[in-house]
Amino acid sequence: MKALLAYASAHGSTAEVAQRIGKTLTAQGLDVTVAPVQTVGSVDDFDAFIFGTPIHAGTWLPEMTNFIKGFTDQLAGKPVYFFITCIRLMEQYGYDHVMEYYMIPEVLEKLNVYDKAAFAGKLDLKDVDWNERWTLAARYDGSTWPSNFDGDFREWSKIDAWAEKAAAELLAAPKT
Repeated sequence: MKALLAYASAHGSTAEVAQRIGKTLTAQGLDVTVAPVQTVGSVDDFDAFIFGTPIHAGTWLPEMTNFIKGFTDQLAGKPVYFFITCIRLMEQYGYDHVMEYYMIPEVLEKLNVYDKAAFAGKLDLKDVDWNERWTLAARYDGSTWPSNFDGDFREWSKIDAWAEKAAAELLAAPKT
C-alpha cells in the first residue's frame, strides 16, 4: 500500500515527528512518501494518507488547511490519519482541549478519517519570536509555570505506538 505522509511544520518539531512516523510505517511494510505539504503537487498515486500539523495561534498552519481543502475530492473515500503537535497538551486537561478545539471538524468530516491523535511537541522559547510568544501567552491556562513548557515533550513511544497501529490497520484495509 502506498501512503503519503504530508506535514506542515513551523520550527521543525512536527517535521521530526512526521519523519519518525514515516520510518515506523515503512518498517511495518508500507510504501511511504514523507513530504512537506507545500511540495506535494498530486495525491493521485496514493492509497492512504497521514497528515500532521502543529498548532499555532490556536489552529493548524495555513498550508495544511489549504492542502486538505485543495485535495478534498481526491482524498474522499481513502483512509486518512491525522495528527497534531501542540504544547498545550502539557496543561491540565490539555489533551481534551486539543482534541475538542483544534481538530477542525468542518475540514476533517469531509475525509475518511480512521484515527486522529495529538502529541506534545517541542518548544524552544529562544527560537520563538515575540508575536508567537504573545499568542502562546494569550492561550495559556495559568495552571503551570510557563517556563515548564520550554523543552522537548515529544513522547516517542506514544508516537511509535500510534504509527504501528495505523500501519496495522492500513495493511489490513481493502484497497480503495
